[in-house]
Amino acid sequence: MSSTEQTQATTHSRKRHYWLLLLAVPVMLGAGFCAVRAHAADAGFGFGPPGFGGGTPEQHKAFMQRRLDKMLDMLKATDSQRTAIKAIAERMFAEMQPVHQQHQQLHDAMIAAFTADSVDRAAVEKLRLQVTALVDQGSQVFSKAMLDAAQVLTPEQRRTLAKFIQEHHGKHGH
Repeated sequence: MSSTEQTQATTHSRKRHYWLLLLAVPVMLGAGFCAVRAHAADAGFGFGPPGFGGGTPEQHKAFMQRRLDKMLDMLKATDSQRTAIKAIAERMFAEMQPVHQQHQQLHDAMIAAFTADSVDRAAVEKLRLQVTALVDQGSQVFSKAMLDAAQVLTPEQRRTLAKFIQEHHGKHGH
């Protein structure tokens, strides 16, 4: 293989790893959120209705902030990096709040549609499309936050995070 081909292969490999990292983080957080919900529900302070492990958005935010602190510790982040990344996370939480509220409304509408005497297929399809658009909206907010955080972290810190994700991928029973 010529040096040009080798350079192109290395560049392609790095780009692939970058995109895999961007894809792995939302998947990991989604899986983590499911695990947290299940664990929290078992402990009686989850994210369902009262009596079924109901928790508050504030409890979820506090949990996520603790996880962020652990990640920043693992990356040996500087004080300025911590401040910047926490500001990014705070912005993301604020931007996600309406998404979470719309999700609850769509969830309630979907339950109502399925428990009606007659299920209206067109109405359910309309709700499904709204859910899909909402997932895309949340994904855009999350991706923007991830890219903003990537600008704050060093390449070595991003590699450390990617290695951590790869080593822990799929180890939570999902």
